[in-house]
Amino acid sequence: MSNQTLVGILESQYKASLRMLRTVIEKTPDEELYASEYSNPSWQIAYHAIWGTQFYLGANAESFIPREEAIEGAESLGGTEEWENPDEGVVVDGQNTPEELLSFIDDIENGLRDALEELPLGEPSGFDWYPFSRFELHINSIRHIQHHTAQLIERLKLKSITGFPWATNGKPQQEW
Repeated sequence: MSNQTLVGILESQYKASLRMLRTVIEKTPDEELYASEYSNPSWQIAYHAIWGTQFYLGANAESFIPREEAIEGAESLGGTEEWENPDEGVVVDGQNTPEELLSFIDDIENGLRDALEELPLGEPSGFDWYPFSRFELHINSIRHIQHHTAQLIERLKLKSITGFPWATNGKPQQEW
């Protein structure tokens, strides 16, 4: 399989995953997006997934440039590993709006093809804590988006908010 074919497949799957996350953000009422009943509010989980996608599309941690609208510490969900929570005790001051979150997704999608083509898929990931290829890092990142999207969908379903279509090639297909 050619590199261009693999890049096309990765692009399609990133866009499908981001489409599903976009749908969740669009369907989440503000009172649910900012609810404090969980240790991490829904907006922050969405931001974390978006931030991680942007981060891992880069060459390495040193090359990452945070967005202007970045809220310090919001990318961390307080994991136990040092790389998950490098600044323990950070207080997240502020929140992103749904429009900002959707804009972040737009920016990733607009630069996605270039980011995928820039770094060789067979080379190391560029991140010491992921000792595998760039190709596998992309698959891992897509799984990460899906993990948090499913987490947010489950929260909404508990509130009787349903109607989340499965996406293929970035387009909604069937509801689940």
